[in-house]
Amino acid sequence: MFKPKNIEIKQSQDKLYKGCEFNRVISTCLLVLCLPIIVVNTVLALLQKKSVLQQVRHQDCLNRVVDYYHFSSGVMKNIAALGAVVSKRISLCGMPINIELTSKDKAALSHYRHIQAGFFDAITVHQSGGLHTVDKVVLLEKQFSGTRTSYLLLICRGVISQLIFSRESSHLHCPEKFSLFGLKINNDYMAEAINWVMTKPLEPTIKQRCKVSFFVNVNSVNLAHKSPKFKVHINQADRCFADGLGMRIAAKKIGIQLKDNVNGTDMLPRLCKAAIANNVSIYLLGGKPNVAETTAKNLCGQYPGLQIAGSEHGYFEASSSLKVIDKINGSNADILLVAMGSPAQEKWLIQHKNLINCRTALAVGGLFDFYSGKISRAPLWMRELGMEWVWRLIQEPKVKFTRYIIGNPLFLIRTFILNQAS
Repeated sequence: MFKPKNIEIKQSQDKLYKGCEFNRVISTCLLVLCLPIIVVNTVLALLQKKSVLQQVRHQDCLNRVVDYYHFSSGVMKNIAALGAVVSKRISLCGMPINIELTSKDKAALSHYRHIQAGFFDAITVHQSGGLHTVDKVVLLEKQFSGTRTSYLLLICRGVISQLIFSRESSHLHCPEKFSLFGLKINNDYMAEAINWVMTKPLEPTIKQRCKVSFFVNVNSVNLAHKSPKFKVHINQADRCFADGLGMRIAAKKIGIQLKDNVNGTDMLPRLCKAAIANNVSIYLLGGKPNVAETTAKNLCGQYPGLQIAGSEHGYFEASSSLKVIDKINGSNADILLVAMGSPAQEKWLIQHKNLINCRTALAVGGLFDFYSGKISRAPLWMRELGMEWVWRLIQEPKVKFTRYIIGNPLFLIRTFILNQAS
């Protein structure tokens, strides 16, 4: 039987985003479960002589107006928004709300205009923990082409993400620099960090001075607490980036919003692309024998045109440091990546930075293990929820036991009980 073209289009569009049929069932069940809260919120509003509901108006990423309601009084005020889902005015998962897209991105998503705005979306979940590693359009296309299971999982990830990274950030401020546990931190977006790494140092009186940068994470804080000397080394760096969920939690505790999760593993792909575009070379120093060399080969294969000026393992005697530096300088490398692990890499760079001719040196920890293929990276959803440490613990339980099983709770104690973050 002949089907009108518009019906065929509608059916094909419905197939694009499986899972929306769960919206009304899930929302209705949640409203029933939350009935006592709904009653309390209603009574409170009436006692305060307020309107029970207040209208909320936003725009989705395609500039469409999104209206729904929340309670004017009480707790869990956003429960009322589920009514908009039941009435099919909004979806549980859909187009992002209050996310800006470029004109090019909007054009790429034009064939998804039939999809409603949603309370949960792949972009918000991805970026809530400070990640910006996957293109927005790619994230949404994957979301909209997913299965019913992936739809339900996105709801779960969205709920967990909101519990961990609450959107309530109006009381937080976003300084360019701040101190956390006595460590100086630069609050940068990933793009800003890469731009700084690529820029030559502006020190005309000291021609051969290398800028030094460290990634500060939970382990750094714990090491700095045990070793005042390590703390001094961190604070002598030209720039320190906040790396990981722990730093975001601690910063929020003292009223600071981190711009991005600036970590070496996510930075390297972008750094390689920037290096190719700017004709900049990279030197790899650190790791066990052959690890840096394998990393160099893998990076060159993944990023054609990338200039690796040289590579050297990190298992050399302190007395050989000058020879290693001569080799680095002789390669005319622009950027030096040092992967010796903390606190050795920070100490080595601070001691020798004025002897190194590179424009920038980064202490990158176990970065080469990932890019050499020795250790696999955690799945994206684990990284989005700040759970990459669990993946690393599973892969290296003996090596990482003290760092994570003991170190993470210790960090939380220092943050919330001892109030040492400020």
